[in-house]
Amino acid sequence: MITSDDEAVYLKAARDLARMTPPDLSGFSAREIEIAMLRVFERNGPQEGWLNEFRGRIKQASENAVRMEPAERADFPHPHEKSPAASHQRLVDSVAPATQLLVMGPFDPPFRFVPDSGPEENQENPENPENQ
Repeated sequence: MITSDDEAVYLKAARDLARMTPPDLSGFSAREIEIAMLRVFERNGPQEGWLNEFRGRIKQASENAVRMEPAERADFPHPHEKSPAASHQRLVDSVAPATQLLVMGPFDPPFRFVPDSGPEENQENPENPENQ
């Protein structure tokens, strides 16, 4: 059962993600964060109802400017998060415009921004071994 302490963690994370910034959960103890994440993440990812509600919170906190959508694990640069509970997401800011890859799950920290190293970056960086 989700508690008000859990809700506070989720709300803080959603508000920060709505600003396209990594959640600052320093106001919570490590145990509070761990318990909150374990309540909604199962072995193979987040509970669908919670994930949909969390997406709605981000959208609401950003006044519909930022949305969180599913992303494929293949979209993320190596090394990949090894936890089977990891949820791969993409934050999309329609105003800026900007995108940010996000991995979230019952680990520390529970929300991780991942740099996008897509093909365009490989073309621009002559020192990248894939371009030699």
